[in-house]
Amino acid sequence: MSASASAHAKPETIVIEDFKCSGGKHCWTTALKGLLDYHGLRLSEEMLFGLGGGVGFIYWYMKFMPAPIIGTRYGKGTDPLIKTCERIGAEASIVETASESKGYEELKRLLREGEPAFTFVDMAYLPYLVIPEQAHFGGHTVVVFGVDEVKEKAYLCDRAKKPVTVRIEDLGKARSSRFPPFSPKNKLLKVKYPRRLGGLEDGIRDSIWDCCNAMLTPPIKNIGLDGIRKWASIVPTWPAHFKGMELLGCLFNVFMYIEISGTGGSAFRTMYADFLSEAASVLKKPALREISEMFRESAKLWSTVAQAALPDSWPSLSAIRELSSQKNNVFENQEGDAFKRMREITVELDAQMKEAAAELDRGDTAGLLSELQNNILKCYPAEKRALETLAAAIE
Repeated sequence: MSASASAHAKPETIVIEDFKCSGGKHCWTTALKGLLDYHGLRLSEEMLFGLGGGVGFIYWYMKFMPAPIIGTRYGKGTDPLIKTCERIGAEASIVETASESKGYEELKRLLREGEPAFTFVDMAYLPYLVIPEQAHFGGHTVVVFGVDEVKEKAYLCDRAKKPVTVRIEDLGKARSSRFPPFSPKNKLLKVKYPRRLGGLEDGIRDSIWDCCNAMLTPPIKNIGLDGIRKWASIVPTWPAHFKGMELLGCLFNVFMYIEISGTGGSAFRTMYADFLSEAASVLKKPALREISEMFRESAKLWSTVAQAALPDSWPSLSAIRELSSQKNNVFENQEGDAFKRMREITVELDAQMKEAAAELDRGDTAGLLSELQNNILKCYPAEKRALETLAAAIE
């Protein structure tokens, strides 16, 4: 019996057999799309992303963090998720508890009602992701569509194209993790679904305004367009604060947060461009389709930033970039023994990271960071032009 379940309770098996995992780009839009599909409500992942506010930017570092976070999505916490639900005519709320056992019972209650559970988890406690124990991130989301207490298994849909399983005990750890900065607190998204999808026009307009306002008129200097320039100004100072493996962590995070960590690549900009193309048809505003191409150009610049963080001119950094991409592809496709292959790649990654950290300590990082800074600064005018044009088009 799982530690999350009562020692005296009869083991249960509750599996929603007709729930489908189809994979996706961003964790919460993948999860929400899966739930909507299950209820016969069809929207693209890109439309859901855009309705939540779309793209954004934040440079965030606090002393307890091993490296800065480079956030490239709009919004704070669960706000974009709740707004997305509201804008499609659903009623949504977040329930949470400090009690792992109560959180587990609430999850099972949803499953008993035939509802897959949109669940917040700490990635470090999900073995199928094969990430370091210290790489805690509790803002990740999955759909739990079944538990088998006899086999001690939970059945999940993540961003992968096929379902994955974890021990119920590991799911409990992932849900109840207390590690900052995004402790999941056993959170579940509870949704009252509309019978059918209504007009999206007002929601699209409001979401575009949210995006433009946050980027063009940010409340503080490390957010929005101002944040991009602040980040660029800070990058050359990293060696004064971070050494060896920590400096590597800064560079690695740039690549991961732009290309790999559930952004759809290019810091969500490609997803947002696709959203604007869809929005052009819904709102009958052809100008949005033209603006979507501006975001595709911005997407290319963001990918250049990611490349500059782990460039070909530093072989060990380039190897880390390639291995990370391989590992992500294996995870997303889940072919054959994906877990075994991901572990093998992780061993290679660990060796390359040790070598890269030593090279960063020995080498001249000024040129590397100057090139990264220059590429970041190229994003600013492209994003400013795209966002100002978008704001004018939606007036």
